[in-house]
Amino acid sequence: MAFLDFQTLVDGLIRDESGAVSVSDRDQAINLAVVRYSTDRPRSQIEAVIATGNLIDLPEDWEPDFSLLQAIWLPDVNGRIPLEGRLENTLAGMRIRLTDSLAPDTEVHVEYSILHEVTELSDTVPVRDREAVACWASQLLLEQLSSLYSGHREPTIQGDTTDWQSKGRDYAARAKRLRENYLNHLGIDPKRTVPSGAVVNFNLRDQLGGDRIVHNQRRR
Repeated sequence: MAFLDFQTLVDGLIRDESGAVSVSDRDQAINLAVVRYSTDRPRSQIEAVIATGNLIDLPEDWEPDFSLLQAIWLPDVNGRIPLEGRLENTLAGMRIRLTDSLAPDTEVHVEYSILHEVTELSDTVPVRDREAVACWASQLLLEQLSSLYSGHREPTIQGDTTDWQSKGRDYAARAKRLRENYLNHLGIDPKRTVPSGAVVNFNLRDQLGGDRIVHNQRRR
């Protein structure tokens, strides 16, 4: 399953008949959901790094502001020889400082976390978690739709009789259910999570195609 499949899943979950959610809005929400899932269930990667002394350069695929150091060891025919180390900000940038000093050109294996990847050709999200990721992306969009409708006065002109407040509550309730689905699936305590939101821009016209009194298209 690649990005197109996530787009289809999200479209089915939000069922946006108003057309307020643009393609870019949806894709942004999917990308944010992948980042959120990566934080909750990161991928692990192992890379061989050449060490000299007690400072090691970060692995080539290390992702700044995301990757975390998970383990360091010396490869051995009988298994692993664990090493202790920590990240340290040096004049040469972020590096790994080992407790022990190593001989020149020693090969060290570093295990660290990286983001999941969902593109047109690649998808690293496990099959069992794909629907959960789509649920998180969908709840971001539904929260935005709820804010859009709840933040406007009920229109009284040009024959537009839509109950915006009711639609706002409906979107909020659906977002809550999808958010709970994600958290329950991954076994995450909702008390430790902070809701995220995608910043989107919804431009709506009334039923006759004109501007709404509180959302004038010409002023955007």
